[in-house]
Amino acid sequence: MKLEVAMKRFGFILIILLGAFQLGFGEIPLEMYPYWRSTESGVYSTGANWGDIDKNGFLDFVVSNGNDMALAPNYVYFNSDGSLQTSYGWSSSNSQYSGHSALGDVNGDGYLDFAVSNYISSGWEKTTIQLYMNIGGSLEVSPSWQSEDSIHTFACAFGDADGDGDLDLAVACGESYFDVYQRQRIYFNHGGSLETIPSWTSVDTVPCYDVEWGDIDNDGDLDLAFIGSIGPLFIYYNYGDSIEGKASWNSGGYYDGNTLNWGDMDNDGFLDLAVANNSQMGQPGYFQVYRNQGGTLNPTPVWQSSTEGYGSSVSWCDVDCDGDVDLAAGRWWGYSVIYENIGGTLTNTPTWQCSSDYESVVEEMVWGDADGDGVVEVIGETHPANGEKKTFYLNHYPAHSLERVIADGDTLLLSQFCYNLAGGWVSLASAPIFQVVFDYHFSYKPDLGVSNWDTFNYVFKNTAPLYICGDGNGDESIDLGDVIYVANYYLKGGPPPPTPIFRANANGDDVINLSDVIYLANYYLKAGSAPHDCQNYVP
Repeated sequence: MKLEVAMKRFGFILIILLGAFQLGFGEIPLEMYPYWRSTESGVYSTGANWGDIDKNGFLDFVVSNGNDMALAPNYVYFNSDGSLQTSYGWSSSNSQYSGHSALGDVNGDGYLDFAVSNYISSGWEKTTIQLYMNIGGSLEVSPSWQSEDSIHTFACAFGDADGDGDLDLAVACGESYFDVYQRQRIYFNHGGSLETIPSWTSVDTVPCYDVEWGDIDNDGDLDLAFIGSIGPLFIYYNYGDSIEGKASWNSGGYYDGNTLNWGDMDNDGFLDLAVANNSQMGQPGYFQVYRNQGGTLNPTPVWQSSTEGYGSSVSWCDVDCDGDVDLAAGRWWGYSVIYENIGGTLTNTPTWQCSSDYESVVEEMVWGDADGDGVVEVIGETHPANGEKKTFYLNHYPAHSLERVIADGDTLLLSQFCYNLAGGWVSLASAPIFQVVFDYHFSYKPDLGVSNWDTFNYVFKNTAPLYICGDGNGDESIDLGDVIYVANYYLKGGPPPPTPIFRANANGDDVINLSDVIYLANYYLKAGSAPHDCQNYVP
């Protein structure tokens, strides 16, 4: 049977003919074989990012190359109408031994700029971090900014360290193979330009390999996590306009950490921290999660994978759209896998694994809807304010695009806020007193992009079905069966609605409850208003 489904995509109404499809329990809606792969080889791709570089409404795939293996340029694979180029459409003119990278609008012109951490120079010496500015939808081929100080850096992340509404750049520094201990750094943004000498450096000196911003204590500013080798995991708290110099929290013990990522595993409103440990330097190489207990991480991991090895990447995302975040993970000379979140706890063994044909040296795993087939619009998402809080998290992320920010009734200019679509946060220059409202797009069908050190880059397609808002039981129609199904789910703890679970949010508010049952009954039995805006549901 065929079904006509109307959904919003990039502001247009698309009529889509769809064959019936429903996920079973425990299924992860990703194909085992990549539907896209790059054609370039021998460039040792390391950093990976989704971002709309040319602002055509589709996500481009942006990679940094080289690692510690070869001098290589960086690439952008452009996306035209949902189709990624298999060969790069942009290449930097310079070649470096580059590690990971980050996208962010540094100067507030509405275009994403590209920061790249360079790990080593020839002879394994120190080097610099560099920034390629985006000029009207095109990245400059040669970086117009670079740091003055010489460092080893494998990762960087944009965040608002001082709460002034623009993006500062945090940098993970050091090198463990030859025991190079360095201070971590933040290059502050002054009027749309990054300083070249960092105003903030850490007291702690440990070779670090990743850095991530996240509001760990929910106080409305971004805190900073670093992970590295020959030392613990560090958290530097933000006091509103400054970052502490010495980490007031660390995990204790010694790890060989490679990557970290923030995500709320148990849906308690506090960010938990996933890490990938790597056994190359002699420490255990498990994937682990540290639970956030009311604003402080428990120093003992609450979850650990059943196997260990050369862990290299972790990335949270609600891939099966059941209301909780799952964990993608990868290893060097291993497979891309996903640990499913069931009731706030991850499975210890992967629920999904890519085909054995695609074993590779995984470097970074990132989520984004490449073909745009699951992008929906959220209008008027409202968050309360208190006159002090500046950082707010969107209800759904990774986000596809941010369209508008309204604080206390005033639409903000780009110069009055900054954001990170992957991390889902928006940081305002001034704290609103009453409320802040967001209009944005997100996708309930995020695809998985993977950068690979030894072979091609991949994208695994999300095969989750399209949906009818209000079709609670997933049978392709709205009838009395949906009323009964949603009532049984809400009132008696029956089976949840099929993916995406938010299909049962019939009245378009942020919860699934008795009002949705009544709304559906009124629609079906009394020709009331049609179900709408299901995607506003908040887990």
